[in-house]
Amino acid sequence: MEYALKVLNRYGPAAGKSSRRKRFVDEVSCAYCGGGGADPKYSSASGCPVCRGAGDVRVTPPVVSCRQCAGSGRVGGDLICLTCRGVGVVPVPVEADTCSRCGGTGEEGVFYCNACKGQGIV
Repeated sequence: MEYALKVLNRYGPAAGKSSRRKRFVDEVSCAYCGGGGADPKYSSASGCPVCRGAGDVRVTPPVVSCRQCAGSGRVGGDLICLTCRGVGVVPVPVEADTCSRCGGTGEEGVFYCNACKGQGIV
C-alpha cells in the first residue's frame, strides 16, 4: 500500500527540481534493472547486482526518489548510483525537512551538498 505526502519542501518544490513525495512502502521495484531482475549492462542470463535477480528490493519506509540519479538507479550511463545503491529511492526520517544549507536542491557549487548528502532533505 502506498500513501503519498507532500511534506518535503514547505515552500514548494526546489527551483528547477521536481517535487518529491514520501512513500510509505516496504518494497520497491529495482530501478537499476527496471524490475526485470537481469543485469542490463551484460546479459539477461546474469542477475542484477542490485536486487540479485528478484526484481524488487525491500526498503525501510518512508522513502523518496533519489535526487542524485533522478530515481533511475544509474549515473553516468550504466554505473550504479552510489547514493541510493541502484534502488532509485532513499529512506528518510518521518520528520525529514528541506535542507537549509542547499535549499533543497542537493547541490552546493559544482559538488553535492555535504549536509544532506545531495538529497535536499535532512
